[in-house]
Amino acid sequence: MKSLDKFKNSFIVVIFTFLIFLTFIGSIRSTNLIIANTSARIFIIPILAFIAWILHKYTNFWSLISHYSLVLAVASFCFVVFFQFYMIFQTHPPIGFDLWAFYNANFLKHFQAESTYFSLYPNNLLLFLIQHKFITLVGTSRYWLRLDLLNVILVDLSALIGILASYLYHKVELTKAIWTYTIWLLFFPMIIVPYSDTFVLPLVSSILLLFVIFIKYTNTKSKFASSLFLGMLTSLTYFMKPSAIIPLIAFAIMNLFNFRKLNKKSLLIIFVFFISLISSYTVINHQLSAQNYIKINKTQHMPIAHFIDIGMSGAKGGYDQQSFNKMSALKNTKQRKAYSIKNIKSTLTTRGPLGYIKFLVAKQGYNTADGTFGWLQEGNFIKASSKRNSNIFKNYLYPDGKYLSDFKFIAQLIWILCLGILLLGFRQQDFLENTLRLGIIGGFIFLLLFEGGRSRYMIQFLPMILIMTIMTFNTSILKIKNIIATITD
Repeated sequence: MKSLDKFKNSFIVVIFTFLIFLTFIGSIRSTNLIIANTSARIFIIPILAFIAWILHKYTNFWSLISHYSLVLAVASFCFVVFFQFYMIFQTHPPIGFDLWAFYNANFLKHFQAESTYFSLYPNNLLLFLIQHKFITLVGTSRYWLRLDLLNVILVDLSALIGILASYLYHKVELTKAIWTYTIWLLFFPMIIVPYSDTFVLPLVSSILLLFVIFIKYTNTKSKFASSLFLGMLTSLTYFMKPSAIIPLIAFAIMNLFNFRKLNKKSLLIIFVFFISLISSYTVINHQLSAQNYIKINKTQHMPIAHFIDIGMSGAKGGYDQQSFNKMSALKNTKQRKAYSIKNIKSTLTTRGPLGYIKFLVAKQGYNTADGTFGWLQEGNFIKASSKRNSNIFKNYLYPDGKYLSDFKFIAQLIWILCLGILLLGFRQQDFLENTLRLGIIGGFIFLLLFEGGRSRYMIQFLPMILIMTIMTFNTSILKIKNIIATITD
């Protein structure tokens, strides 16, 4: 059995390292790093790095910083939260792509087009109904501002839950956890895009927190409570964004190795989980079926085969307007499924085995290498201009902002650093770390097989990546020090 566990762990680490390596190569080749596109302001980064080196080399400044690191981390986190809210009040632009259908469905009296949209994509129905209920409660004036405020609260809640999970798993990592989430929040402008990518984050983080409780607390009450809430959260997450339940699938697979000898307690834990899962799924599904605000035609939804077809088409395997137009013209889901399967077979025949593998290797980069997480890569992403009531935030984030390339450059550097930590942390192989690795692998494979082509879809998996970064930080830094020592000897 020990040899099986060792093989399992080694297999997970090898596959994870290979996929992260592909992402890392793609990230250092990113167009975000073209220095010629940036402004002179970008040179403040090497200047600050040089000042930090001087302070480290010739003063005890860093020792002082280290002594008050937790206090500084908490203060920085609070400052960034204030920074986020200020940014929202300075921006909150109208957002295009799917969110424009949400907007129209909230305000138009006759929204046949929006009914068609939700019939095609019923997976977005729960998100829309939550936003509609929220807007009904708080008022429809300043629609985008109100939704963005809710969005940032959910994103920050996800960060707090992630910090708590890191603390419960390894108390000495609290400061690193706060700093990690602080940096992420500072360079995460998706708070002004209130879509499922961000709304699902606190749910995914809560699932990871329950993993930690399940692992760290061995008493029966904790196990049963974790299983009960895990079932409910899984159902809610599934209806919010189906692919976001991948971490749970990874956790279940890892626990199968621990449940080789099922006892009464193990069976009861599994029973509680499934009862919670099925009952909560039934309740949510009933509520969605009973709603009468949006008329849904259940024979019109896009089949899974369609998203696989898109996922292997073109150069990136991303959204294709021509394919969408063709699918929309077909009468029902059955015809769409047949059409998609025909396209899948044709694409596989055309590419051949080696061609398809080459396509997947390139697609891994398109899916995951962009440190901005697909910022502005959707059609009609931000329906506003930085030239109107111009401010610093608009200049850094809007499509016509004069410092947009600076934001992309900095975000890409941070993503490369994160990937480097994940890549070098392979010796950290506890149960949680390998569960997170398996979950991230599952997320990567999902994006390789289904619609991808841009890294916005990675946002749902960020809670796993951030906690994994925290857990492997020390191991990676030690590895870097050993490499530097070897080179300089």
